Amino acid sequence: MQETPLIVALLLIAGAWFWYLYPNLVGSRRDAPLNSTEEFDRWTHLMADVQRRAPAARVTSRRDVVKSRRRRSLVMLALGAIGAAVAALATEWNDNLLWLVHAAFDALIILFLGILAMIRQQQRARFARRYGETALQQSERAQVRIIAQ
Repeated sequence: MQETPLIVALLLIAGAWFWYLYPNLVGSRRDAPLNSTEEFDRWTHLMADVQRRAPAARVTSRRDVVKSRRRRSLVMLALGAIGAAVAALATEWNDNLLWLVHAAFDALIILFLGILAMIRQQQRARFARRYGETALQQSERAQVRIIAQ
């Protein structure tokens, strides 16, 4: 009976990792070519799309990928913490192992948010060194100004 909370916690963690890594392991079916003609067709459409898009659109899409990856990581950590807390509450009040797993997930969330804050601070410092402090202050102000006549 003592092994049940550990098994539940391990299954939750394994399920979270599976959900997180599954798209990268399998890939999508549309990326797998059936023959060389379809592969060439996909490649030419991809190149035509690259030529049509502006360079700013490519930068934005990379930024969106990073944001979605960070958001997915934070959601997975939160689900792990919630799952460990629910498993600890569902089993016994005196089971310290699941509470330790929950505390570890909480510590990982705090560490992840701290790293994100540090990255943002480094980006702001790099921007300030490159363009000056006044440019940083101007970029933080509202972009739209309403001028009444």
